[in-house]
Amino acid sequence: MQTVFIRPMARANRYIQNVPINYVHLAAWLREHGHSAAIFDHVFDDVTHDVVDAHIRNNGVRVAGIGCMTCELPQAVEEAKRLKQAHPGIIVVFGGAHPSGDPEECLATGAVDYVAVGEGEMPLTALLDALETGADTAAIPGLWSVHGGVVHRNGSAPIPAMEELPLPAYDLLNLEKYFLLDSPWHFPKSNRVVQMVTSRGCPYHCSYCHTIHGKKFRGTPPEMVLDEMEHLVRRYGVEEFMVVDDIFNFDLERAKTICRGIVERGLRVHLQFPNGVRGDRFDEELVTEMARAGAHFMAIAIETVSGKFQNLIRKHLKVDRAMETVRWGRRHGIEVSGFFMIGFPGETPEEVRETIDFAMHAPLDSIFISIVTPFKGTVMRTDMQSGRFGEMTDQGRAELDQLFPTVHSEQLTPEALRKIQRNAYWRFYTKPRSLLSLAKRLTNRQNLQKVVRAVRRRAWDTEEIVSVN
Repeated sequence: MQTVFIRPMARANRYIQNVPINYVHLAAWLREHGHSAAIFDHVFDDVTHDVVDAHIRNNGVRVAGIGCMTCELPQAVEEAKRLKQAHPGIIVVFGGAHPSGDPEECLATGAVDYVAVGEGEMPLTALLDALETGADTAAIPGLWSVHGGVVHRNGSAPIPAMEELPLPAYDLLNLEKYFLLDSPWHFPKSNRVVQMVTSRGCPYHCSYCHTIHGKKFRGTPPEMVLDEMEHLVRRYGVEEFMVVDDIFNFDLERAKTICRGIVERGLRVHLQFPNGVRGDRFDEELVTEMARAGAHFMAIAIETVSGKFQNLIRKHLKVDRAMETVRWGRRHGIEVSGFFMIGFPGETPEEVRETIDFAMHAPLDSIFISIVTPFKGTVMRTDMQSGRFGEMTDQGRAELDQLFPTVHSEQLTPEALRKIQRNAYWRFYTKPRSLLSLAKRLTNRQNLQKVVRAVRRRAWDTEEIVSVN
């Protein structure tokens, strides 16, 4: 059966102009199971509604899939409604972080027929199989729907074994167009960069994270990871990989094997780890192998240096061990960024100041400070409702029901937190070492534009809502 995956041009995608990695994985799985898919990414000006509509009409497409985070939900719903109006009878399926966190909200829009909760390969394939044969679709595991006014909550989706996953369908994209875009996250060494997933799931229980891939680490066999890298290098001329696993370094030996394999296969590539390493789960040998394989950047999520809040958010990071990893990174030429969060429910100004002061003096090359947002589908949101962070006010309960909740300490209003955030960025990035580091990056127009946007967002237009999906 023919289907399409559509990425709407959400406000968040102004800067996250990356390969839609979820779609190439889903499309490859569908293709291997007798179906076909096309991918339309509205980040490109030539991917218009007319282009999408023509493809749907000309190919008899019956199903459209849209994935989104919370910050992308309004545009995703808008696109779903547009599709319903333009193509009567088309079936719209939502998936991703926000739909998995609150499938009933998506179904209640009236524009969404099914929500794939968790990983989408198996429920989406089962849906397409059922539609082809006319079988009942109401009880497909992992697929929520409304039939006869009744919401069918069908539990978690079954998940494929990592070794069963086919090579992602990069052939459905024009990667050359993505290479012309400004890549997300840190400064790449090459514009020929793609995002890559080498594992799914994380056994840690940080309460602010979504758990689409579950709480068990599942690593793709190293040989398969290396085969995918080599394919992208040889076939498409990829020169840099951004590894966006939930936790690449959970299995240290597996991570070392992948890094050694890159060297042994002669893949002269650059590596970034912008969000998927655990700071206190390293040894220096892994850092050494990462550097040898081409790693030049990694980000470590520290979040808070308060022991109380490390426990409350269930992260339990050993901060001293994480700082040892930072020093190893610097020793081996890998830039390290620190992620921090402020505004936990009940957090005091003194506790916020402790985390900010730590960020200012830690041996980090860059920092990113988020204002806490308990998104739907996260344990943090449930913890707040249950009183783990203390009794909520009536205003707090009301705000928790908003699309973008803004519940913080009564002593720290959103405006006060934004001011702290801005001041911290000014303090950190006006240090001589930080200025010198930024100056070294201004080697081309894209990097200059990235710095200008970052300064504008962080120093002047810092927003209250920062997604941690």
